[in-house]
Amino acid sequence: MAAIQKRGKKYRARVIRKGFPSQSRTFFSHAEALRWSRDLESCIDRGETKPNLTLTREAIDRASNPLFQDAAEHYIKTHSIHKKIVRSETYRLRILIKRWEGLRVRQIDKFSIMELRDDLLKLGRSGDTINHYFNTLSKFFQMLSGDWDLQIANPITGIKRMPPAQGRTKRISEKIEQKLLAACNHLSTPLLSSIIEFAIQTGMRRGELMTLEWTDIDLPNRRAYLHTSKNGEPRQVPLTQRAVAVLQDLRRKDEGKVFPMSMNILRGQYERARDYSKVHWDEVGINPFDDLRFHDLRHEALSRLSDAGLNVIELSHISGHKTLAMLKRYTHPSHEAIFAKLDK
Repeated sequence: MAAIQKRGKKYRARVIRKGFPSQSRTFFSHAEALRWSRDLESCIDRGETKPNLTLTREAIDRASNPLFQDAAEHYIKTHSIHKKIVRSETYRLRILIKRWEGLRVRQIDKFSIMELRDDLLKLGRSGDTINHYFNTLSKFFQMLSGDWDLQIANPITGIKRMPPAQGRTKRISEKIEQKLLAACNHLSTPLLSSIIEFAIQTGMRRGELMTLEWTDIDLPNRRAYLHTSKNGEPRQVPLTQRAVAVLQDLRRKDEGKVFPMSMNILRGQYERARDYSKVHWDEVGINPFDDLRFHDLRHEALSRLSDAGLNVIELSHISGHKTLAMLKRYTHPSHEAIFAKLDK
């Protein structure tokens, strides 16, 4: 008779027949364990003194050396889904699944990783992007050895990370901001206009803005409470007078999202407003809307707060950065603000 027991995330199949030695194998799915036990029982029923070793070895190989695409799909469903970077991590894994289609996890070695790095560099990807691939793969192989108990080396170990790219120094002048807001009005996207203004006034990340609820807003004390942030810690963000005015212009509710809009709609509307502003920019020189990202609004917010005289402790309290190095990448004081302080 066959018995299948679940042990953690694995399944142990055991076949016991009188006159035959008991045999057992461990698999990562109930179906695989059931298939193996039935194959073995069929061999015994046919009177074979030895089981069908071809079928048995194939089953063992599938369990101890699964296809990369199968393991990656499992990782997406059980690990990526719980992360805030689920969209970007899933995107990277889909690219790798296509790249390594048909390969098993033990075939992904350091040479494969170095080839991946070189191909990404040829495509013009930044060091930060390549490091994101490295980090995703490292977590993936940690799952194989931790959750699945596979004795497999992490090919990322020992590979030097790429040097990070220099932080963006783009500033958004008042004219650029007004052009972007005018585009929102022309395209009849008033909620986007409020989101952009509020982002520049608070320095919140896009995800923080779009999950903010009215119950998190304390207008009398001019603050917004963020329950979760990128670094995993809650924080309170002080609201400027303009930020308060933006909220007051919205139709306040007792509960629900402050900005009821999905991420995809926000992305689409912002790109339309940016492209419209780019076409209608009439000054000579580099068009500031060529590569204007939504995240640049956060950079601008923190730079303006720095221009206003806030010190690094106050800035980190608002931004949520834990290190001065990261805060430095986001904050770029204007020459005018520096000269104003020097002249004092």
